[in-house]
Amino acid sequence: MKEKDSSQQLDVESKPFTWEKLCYEVPVKGGKRQLLDEVYGYCRPGTLTALMGASGAGKTTLLDVLADRKSIGVISGDRLIDGKKIGIEFQRGCGYAEQQDIHEGTATVREALRFSAYLRQPPSVPKSDKDAYVEDIIELLEMQDIADAMIGIPEFGLGIGDRKRVTIGVELAARPDLLLFLDEPTSGLDGQTAYNVVRFLKKLAASGQAILCTIHQPNALLFEQFDRLLLLERGGKTVYFGDVGPNAEHIVKYFADRGAKCPDKVNMAEYMLDAIGAGSQKRVGNKPWSQLYKESDLFKQNLAEIEKIKQESGSSSPEGSQQAKKTEYATSFPFQVKTVLHRSLLSTWRQPDYQFTRLFQHAAIALITGLCFLNLSNSVASLQYRIFGIFMATVLPAIILAQIEPFFIMSRSVFIREDSSKMYSGTVFAITQLIQEIPFGIVSVVVYFLLFYYPSGFQGGSDRAGYFFAMLLVTELFAVTLGQALAAISPSIYIASLFNPFMIVIMSLLCGVTIPYPNMPHFFKSWLYWVNPLTYLVSGLVTNEMHNLPVRCSPQEFAVFQPPTGQTCRAWAATFVNAFGGYLQNPDATADCHYCQYTDGDQFYSTFNMKFSQRGRNIGIMIAYVAFNAIVTILASRFIKYANR
Repeated sequence: MKEKDSSQQLDVESKPFTWEKLCYEVPVKGGKRQLLDEVYGYCRPGTLTALMGASGAGKTTLLDVLADRKSIGVISGDRLIDGKKIGIEFQRGCGYAEQQDIHEGTATVREALRFSAYLRQPPSVPKSDKDAYVEDIIELLEMQDIADAMIGIPEFGLGIGDRKRVTIGVELAARPDLLLFLDEPTSGLDGQTAYNVVRFLKKLAASGQAILCTIHQPNALLFEQFDRLLLLERGGKTVYFGDVGPNAEHIVKYFADRGAKCPDKVNMAEYMLDAIGAGSQKRVGNKPWSQLYKESDLFKQNLAEIEKIKQESGSSSPEGSQQAKKTEYATSFPFQVKTVLHRSLLSTWRQPDYQFTRLFQHAAIALITGLCFLNLSNSVASLQYRIFGIFMATVLPAIILAQIEPFFIMSRSVFIREDSSKMYSGTVFAITQLIQEIPFGIVSVVVYFLLFYYPSGFQGGSDRAGYFFAMLLVTELFAVTLGQALAAISPSIYIASLFNPFMIVIMSLLCGVTIPYPNMPHFFKSWLYWVNPLTYLVSGLVTNEMHNLPVRCSPQEFAVFQPPTGQTCRAWAATFVNAFGGYLQNPDATADCHYCQYTDGDQFYSTFNMKFSQRGRNIGIMIAYVAFNAIVTILASRFIKYANR
């Protein structure tokens, strides 16, 4: 049975790409450094072009410049797609397979390709057509057997070769109508796998795609698969740009005509690097190879071909024909949020270790605390125990921060790669990261509340229990958003983790429990106490629990005194009790008067700078902190770029 030619399944409409006098300078200490020096070239639809050179010659730099992915430095020269200057839509219209195969590890191969197709293909394309195109890509790259396998991480998941095919497939699923860039797609692969990757690219080029990729010293069989070669020497100067041909015959002839004849049975891809001084052998000739190229007929032919492409493009493409596509992202903001959120929720569901660890920690802390303060009585000592139990809620932010920050930063590494392709915006990333934490956060709070509140014997009224749960939920959201805000402004997990001990210690010490407000040093009492979020958590929960809580001293907690002869306890101590509060257990006795210093919980916290009437204010301030953290996360994800290219 004849094998099906999967390359014919793809309906590719690529466009010619030209670049002229391309220069690139970057700032360095003491001045500027030129990395590219007047590079010319073109890439036609249906061709596979290789970009080669010595390490440091500027291969990846040129690829990034051509793909408009440089975020620093100055680029000069013309980059024209279909005869027009590249615009805001150029990045999303191109595919760029980076050297590092970074993907959402919990997604399957099919899901990763569909995710790219949904967000990068125009919304006018029906979902069924996008799914069908993804299946074509899977067949083209021969990934049918791994289509439903999770990508995983490099150590635990798909192999290097399979991950590379997924990287290429994700870019192809976007159906790039401009170009496909690949940065060393064969790097780190064995010979057979590397050949398969290039074979896939050759099949794709045969369907009409324009492909430009960097490659590092390929073998002879691999090298002749390419249609054209752009060779660079150090300084970003062009040495050769032209056809490859069978057995690299065009390159062999070009170098032989200039005194660098390739010996028999020697790989031309390796020999030409030696000839220009980029290999291990001595350089051939004295004249710079870039100058020889500029003086060659080949250079003149390339200039003429570039002009021809520009004229053909200008005559075939009206200026206003592409105006409808001049947008940075292919899809709308709501659609981006919906699609990315679906993947984020699915990702957290498929990582039970992440969410269930937090759930277990909430349950363990609540259960241990609840058992330690089981069925608290209304004694004076129990008032202090109630505050200690409430104070344990301040431990939750420390636990949550340690979990949220690494997860957010690892997710950001995937977003950085996807943001370069203009799949979705940083705002969408931040919003979906915030939303995905809410369901498990609510579950964790419910578990904590049930295992602590009722076993401890706290007030059972619906208004008291409801407020406690609400404040606990807001605190959970505060900790989540704080962790994400810190992660969003931090370049690495290590830097983010440095903030945690300092913040947790300060917030726990100055929340009004460890050091009561009246005893706090003036410097801290004047401002740090008031900006501490946990101040409002503790104040709200303490007053919520203590207000109108009747106090009954245990026998050992009574103060015993003797009234004057002939007077009752009430007659002797009434003025004192009315002034300082508390109650007499035996007011009519004439000896051994028993005095308890508190009548209700309000008297206990009256000196702590806490008021029951401020309960609503306290939870409102906590909500404001949550909103502030969320805004910081969104702004940092939108504007701070840690992946400078």
